[in-house]
This record gives sequence, structure tokens and C-alpha cells, in this order.
Amino acid sequence: MRTIPPIFMRPGASLAIRSIPLVIFFSSAISALAVPGFEELLPPFIQKNCIACHGPDKQKGKLRLDTLPPDFKDPRVVEKWEEVITSISNHDMPPEDEPQPSTEEIASVAEFLEARLAEAEIAERSTRVVLRRMNRTEYNNTIRDLVGVDFDPADVFPADPPAGGFDNIGSALSISPMQLELYYSAAVKILDRALVDTPQPATIKWRFDPEEDKGTGDRNTVERGENKHVIVNKGPNTSKGDFTIINLDRVDMNIRRFNVPTEGEYRISVRAAGNVPPRAEVVAAAAKLQGELRDKKNAKNPDGREWAEKEYQDIIKHFETSWYYDYGPPRLKVIKDLGGTPTTVDEIDISGGFKPETYEFTTHMTTKEAGFKFQNTYSVPQDLENFQFLRNPEFARPELAIDYVEIEGPMHPVWPPGSHSAILFDSPLKDTDEIAYAREVLTRFMTKAYRRPLRDGEVAARMALFEKIRPDKASFVEAIKVPLAATLASSNFLYLVEPGAPAAEPRKLVPFELASRLSYFLWSSMPDAELFALAKSGKITEPATIRSQVTRMLADPRSQSLVKNFAGQWLGLRKVGDNPPSTTLYPEYDRHLELSIVRETEGFFEEVLRKDLDIRNLIKSDFLTINERLARFYGIPGVRGDDIRRVPVPADSPRGGLVTQASIHSITSNGTRTSPVVRGVWVMKTLLGTDPGLPVANVGEIQPNVPGIDKATVRQRLAIHREIPSCARCHNDIDPLGLALENFDASGRWREREGHGYNGRIGDNDPPIDASAKMPDGTEFVGVRGLQEQLLEKDGLFSNSLATQLTTYAIGRELGFSDKAAIRSFTTNMKKNGNTIRSLISEIATSDLFTTK
Repeated sequence: MRTIPPIFMRPGASLAIRSIPLVIFFSSAISALAVPGFEELLPPFIQKNCIACHGPDKQKGKLRLDTLPPDFKDPRVVEKWEEVITSISNHDMPPEDEPQPSTEEIASVAEFLEARLAEAEIAERSTRVVLRRMNRTEYNNTIRDLVGVDFDPADVFPADPPAGGFDNIGSALSISPMQLELYYSAAVKILDRALVDTPQPATIKWRFDPEEDKGTGDRNTVERGENKHVIVNKGPNTSKGDFTIINLDRVDMNIRRFNVPTEGEYRISVRAAGNVPPRAEVVAAAAKLQGELRDKKNAKNPDGREWAEKEYQDIIKHFETSWYYDYGPPRLKVIKDLGGTPTTVDEIDISGGFKPETYEFTTHMTTKEAGFKFQNTYSVPQDLENFQFLRNPEFARPELAIDYVEIEGPMHPVWPPGSHSAILFDSPLKDTDEIAYAREVLTRFMTKAYRRPLRDGEVAARMALFEKIRPDKASFVEAIKVPLAATLASSNFLYLVEPGAPAAEPRKLVPFELASRLSYFLWSSMPDAELFALAKSGKITEPATIRSQVTRMLADPRSQSLVKNFAGQWLGLRKVGDNPPSTTLYPEYDRHLELSIVRETEGFFEEVLRKDLDIRNLIKSDFLTINERLARFYGIPGVRGDDIRRVPVPADSPRGGLVTQASIHSITSNGTRTSPVVRGVWVMKTLLGTDPGLPVANVGEIQPNVPGIDKATVRQRLAIHREIPSCARCHNDIDPLGLALENFDASGRWREREGHGYNGRIGDNDPPIDASAKMPDGTEFVGVRGLQEQLLEKDGLFSNSLATQLTTYAIGRELGFSDKAAIRSFTTNMKKNGNTIRSLISEIATSDLFTTK
């Protein structure tokens, strides 16, 4: 009998297996499975434990078990048997006040049903061939590595639908005729950028000085090349010598109405400096401005002098004590407007101390009318004490100073560019036999694009297309683009094809298939030359070779895709910003913080991965991965610069581990307040690998007519919600896990009290946070540290959850009952080999689950 996770035991209840509910869809063509043992085991168990609620007289939940057949090919029947496994394994059924079946009885029934479901699943899986289309990220990376140009498919292709938590699941990645047209159109654009048929274009270098704007507004123009009326507008910003000073957000300096002569990559150089006023200067500016307001009030109402003076002192105290005014450096945002479509080129911090430096950005330009905006996006939170003069230029705040802007390009270190030379390589045939050279070009390109040896007739088909259109094209380059574009629009390129006729048993991937599966797992891109060579020799199939390649590939910068794509989806980072904290209630939340909290969690996962640290650091760590912006937000001194870096957790800090990071708190809140339910579900699903199930239909929020609900704490609101019996069944397990994190507000900032004042302000009399909680097994604990200790004690569940999610991502399909044994072996072997993400990846990559289809 397998080991049973103790987290799911209720006090006084028998042990049982916890199974994750999965809905597996079976083909109607599968024949009925033999089910020896069913009649001896299931009917007696149902008669003894279930018939009162799920028999001929009652069918709670619309579920009747005495007539439920052992037909494991019918998806409707399968779904009901899965519900049985989940309910008895969780001890949700029979109800607590009814006699309980023994551990042995529950284990026997659960294992029998799991085995039958696994058999049916394997039988169904062996009757189909999986074709998995590249998602947008994989397409972009593959084009980069194959063609040599960066192409953002997000502007062209529809978003990829997720399944099983990820957007690389083959069953969800369908394709439509319209998408095929988009793929061909994209291929043409990509090849137009990659291949050239003209002399090297002349390079332009234009300088724009905002101080050329002498206050005449938008009609101030300068001449650059063929552009006779380029507008350089410094806006309402002031000057300091040769510098334009931008000290307010949402106010920009801009250059517009120009066209570059040639499409290509351009370098935008900005000579800029920053000034960060010290606290004393901020207080002095506030005292001056607030003093003027006080004096006006006194002149208008002399009898209110005492009140006005108290207000003045309270406001000045705010500027003397609030963390808002421990300013960071100003932040330069560069926005490109090309053909009426604005996009952000980059955002960076500008060093303080007014030390001018040149900051460079690279962006792709076409010949459409263009413009650039330059903004200072440093945001000072607006509050009751500062709103009256926060927009006043006299108020001391970080200042961005811009001297001039240069535009230079198109940038071509060599000509023809590298993308051209890689495709149209030098060959003795190049100038002597055009047809033979075209065949040579297509053979090499198609082999790499299809990520396998070519089959008979594949090159001949493309050559026939080339020879057909060649008379109509002005040059070889223009003609060869057509079969190359057809290659990029082919299913052999767009799909990660693992072909083969239906078989009774899973088959081993051939070497080139395995090389692709490994590269798209770790790089979200095509194999490189070394993987191709190992596939050609057949060595890629050796476990020792795979382990060696895992180490090499994780050290390659391309493995950053694993961090962004796997961790970003597993942890929910792509949801950051979907429902951001209200700036009225959480004025400290701004765009820079939003970017930083995502980078923190990505950097944290990357630190654990690259330093080969124990995965339990993801639960609780003695280090953070933060930048200056996050350090100010978390109240951690001594961190300077915008780069994410490893920082020790201060002794008095509640941080360290995923559940302490603002990204997680943001996505598990609703924008105006915390949501312990969502946080509890996140903990259960992400860290414990437990699906709490769907919410009861039509329950909704707590009704507003509940007396005193407007002053109730979140804990009190949830207690009212759990009074509904249909809700209590799940929420008794979910809510406490979320309530343990209540010290983190909706923006992720630490708090000791729940604010009920104006715009969520916390007053001295507001209720202290009650972070007491309990695990589903009844173990009591307090707060985030208590939760972390409980998760560490149950680290086997966390390991299982991580292994399940990483395996799903690795093989591009949702897992089922037949995969559970493999997941258990992964976690067991991972623990023997350092308990690291890298060891888990090696276990997955060398497993039959990964190396077969």
C-alpha cells in the first residue's frame, strides 16, 4: 500500500489517499475494458457507505452509484468515478457524522479505480498521434535561432489558449485557415528583413536638442535630412543650462513627424542626468508650499489659526516620516510612435547626482511617420497630505534632465547582415549554377527548419516552386524567398512533429524527436548544432548524454525561457497587472513596482535553479531577489540600482520565499482588498498540488444586507460565508490557508492592522490582523512563518506538485492517472540527488514519460 499524505487527515479520521481530480476524455472507439474484481469490491463498498445518499432514494449532487457502470471508456462515467475517488480519499464522504470506512477499504477502492482509469487512459493515448503546434514564444525564439531576426508574434497571431495551466499543451493548440494565412504573411515579412538584395544603405545620425524649443510650442521645427518640419517640443518643462528638466510624470518631451530613410534597427541615444533631492529638501519644499496654504487660510479666517497650525504640523510630520520621500532615482521611459502605434522601447533608472551619461536603446524602425516621447515615470504616491501640491513643479521630487537625443541607423555591423549570410551562404555553386545553389540553400534551411533529416521529395517540391516563379522575379534573392516562406508556413515547421502510425504501445522517440523535445522544454526553441550532432550520432538517447545536455543547456542564456514561461505560468505571474491594486487605496503601487515584483519572482526561481539550491528555498529562504524599488517598498535599506540581485533577509523582515512576494499577493487579491479564498486556493493548487474543486454555483459574495458587514474584517466576512453549508465543505480547508497571509495587503505590503479609514487608511483603533490558521488536517499555526513551517513539514506534497507541473510543461500534455507512478519516482530520485530543480529536470528528461510518445 502506498504512503498516504497526512495533510488530508481530519482529526479522528482514517488515513486515505488524496487524488487530484482530472477529467480524461476517451475515444468512443475504445472497446469496453475488462474489469475483473469490480463486482467483488465496488458494490459492497457502495452499499455499506454510499447508498443512503447516492442510491435509489436520494441522489445528492445528482450522483447515483448503485447503477453506475464500470464503463471506463465513457467520459461521463469516468467523471463520476473520479468524483468517487476524490470524495472518499478526502474523507469528504461519507459525512463526518456517519460511520467511516477503514483505511484499507478506502485504499483498496481508490487504488482499484485509479488503476482502471489509468489502463483506459493509456489505451486511448496509444490510438492517436500528438501534433503540437509551436506557441507564440516558441515561434519567436525559433525564428530568432533559425533566421537570425527578432519577430514579435504577439502583434500578429492570436493568443495561445492554456490547458492544464500552460500554453504549450498540444491538445489546445489548434490552428485555423486564417492562422495559416497569418503564418505565411509573417514568413514573408521575416524573410524581407533577413535577406537583402540592395547595396548597404547609408547611415543617418540626427541630433535633436529640446532646448531648440524656445517656447514657441508645437510649431517649433528643425530640419533633419529629407524631414523639413520635424517637431522638437520640450513641453511645459523647465530648463537648467543645456538640459530640459522633467520632474512630473505624465509630462513628456517629444520629437515627432519624421521618417527614417530606410527600414532597419536604429540606435536611440539619450544624454541624460538625474537629480534626487534629499529628505531635508523635500521637507523644506513642503513646508514652503503648505505654509503658503496655511497663511491664506489664516488671512481668510483668523479665528481658525490654531486649527490651521495643527494641520500644518501634522502634514509636515508626514513629510518628515513617510517612506514615500526616501526617493529613488528618476526613471526614463522611451515611447516610440510608428505609424500611429505607440510602443514602449524601454524604461530605465537614471543615476542621481546630476552626472550626465549617454543611455542607448535599440529599436526597429520602418519608413512610416515616426516620433519618440521621453517621460520621467517616477511616481510619488498621492496622499491626503500631499495632493494639494503634488503636481506643483516647485515640490521637490526626482528630476530627469535631458541634454539631447540622437537617432542613428540603420545599424549593420556587416553587410550583408548575418541573417542573410547564414541562409545564402558562400558556396562554389553560388555564382556558377543557380538551380544547384537553390537546392543547396533549401536543403540546409529545410533540414534545420524541420529539425530532422529530410524525406524523399520534400526538397524537390520546394525546388519546383522556385523554378516556377523564378522567371517572374527580378533576382535570385526575391525568388528564393518564396520557397523559404513556404517552408516557414509548413506544418513540418510550425508543429513539433513526432510522427508514427498508431501503435498498441508507446514508442521511443527517435533521436531528432528527442533533441527537439529537450530543446523546446529548456529553451522554448529549436535544437542547436550540438543537439543536432548528438541526434545524428544517436548519442542523444543515452541517459548520461541527456543529463550532460541538461547541465549545458541550463547554463545557456536561452534557458531564461524556462524561467519566464514555466515559472511565469506555474506561479501565475502572467496575471500580474490584470487586476492591479487600486491606486486610490494603495497609492504606492505603480508601474515600476509592478514590473519589479514580476522580476523578483522570476529572479528568485532563477536563483534556485542556477545555483542548484534545494527546492525548499521556494517555500522559505534566507535571501531575497530584489532591486532598489522593491527594497523601498519592503522597507529594506541599502539596496541601490534597478537590477535584481540576491540580498540577505534582514532579521526583522517577514520576507523570504514565494508566499512572501508581492507578485503572489497581487494576483491573489481583487484590486481593492485581499482575498484569502483566492490565496488559499493558490497555496493548495500551486504548493500542495491539491485542487479544491469548483465553487458552488450561484453563491456569490456575502450579501450587503448582513448587519455590520461594512465594518467587518475579512475574517469575519468569510466566517459568515462559511455559515452556508454548501460553502463550508470546501472553505473550511481553503480559507485558513489564505487568512495566514492577511498581514500582506492587496499590493503585497506588510501591515499589522486592517484599515477601515478613508481610502483604506489604517488607524490606531482599527482591528489587528488575526493570522491564526490551520491546515486541512487540523494542525493549527499562526501567520506566514507558521504556514511556511507547515509547508516544509509537508514538503513531499510540494515536491509532487512541482514535479507534476514541470512534467506537464516538459511533455506538452496534461497528465493523468497513468502518470502518477512516474511522478512519484521523479520526486524520490530528486530528493536523493540534492532535491534541486536541476535534478528534477534530469529525472524528467531521462524518463520513459519524456523519451516516448
